[in-house]
Amino acid sequence: MNPGYKLGLRAIKTAISVFFCLLIALIFNRTDTLFASIAAIICLQPTYNKTFSSGLQRLVGTLVGGVVGYLIILTVYKLPFREVTTLFIAPFSILMVIYICNVINQPASVSISCIVVLSVVMWPDGNISTAFMYVVNRMLDTSMGIIVAMLVNRFTFTKRSKNRENQSHELDINRHNC
Repeated sequence: MNPGYKLGLRAIKTAISVFFCLLIALIFNRTDTLFASIAAIICLQPTYNKTFSSGLQRLVGTLVGGVVGYLIILTVYKLPFREVTTLFIAPFSILMVIYICNVINQPASVSISCIVVLSVVMWPDGNISTAFMYVVNRMLDTSMGIIVAMLVNRFTFTKRSKNRENQSHELDINRHNC
């Protein structure tokens, strides 16, 4: 136990990011606010540059996983025995997105890409139009969470954040010089 623990700026910025995601979702009548909030939580890092990098990785992974998943279900959705077909298609889709993320030099996007491709390939109702809207909505929600995290990290508590970013940059330079 650590009774002397105090919340830091990253924790506060994370809570602010979730607040703004929920507010934007309310304003634009978005029904599924969870994915934007998750993206904001995961992407908000100690510095703006790290937040940007994390957001880019998440966006690339979501795009690759969503597109691959949608293309796969377009080709297999009418096959009989959907559950059995998915048993073989799901691992194949995982290999595809891992390959694509590495070919485009985005290995940090592999995990989220695998999660998204599975969520699309295993879409429960097998309806192509709802699966397409699922992919579009995941991209919109993820993008919203990433953008909110970047803006909050860039424009709140900027003086302390800027000092931390400079210190982080100096540490990175020192590591490369060793």
